[in-house]
Amino acid sequence: MSACRAAFGGAAVIDPGQVSGSEDGGLLVTAAHAPLVHRVLGGADPAAYLEAARAGTIDRDIPSNHFALVQQPTLDRGFAALVTAARKWPRADVAAESDTRA
Repeated sequence: MSACRAAFGGAAVIDPGQVSGSEDGGLLVTAAHAPLVHRVLGGADPAAYLEAARAGTIDRDIPSNHFALVQQPTLDRGFAALVTAARKWPRADVAAESDTRA
């Protein structure tokens, strides 16, 4: 989260605490002997969010990330967040392989 906070500012990055991930994610990463990081990305219209926050109706009036996201800037910011996070942990074997291709 520190890389995303540095890239986007602290107010744009929150820790939602424990959330449920993909039903099969644990099985897939275990079989692949790979680590798992679950990112929660979402976006809402700022005016609608503030109105719902003032009314105490966020749960009712702001859809979750599985429904009606505001497409922009959610897509651009989501892509940038995933790239930022991925660049934080480069794999040594991949870096060595790309060095030999140059």
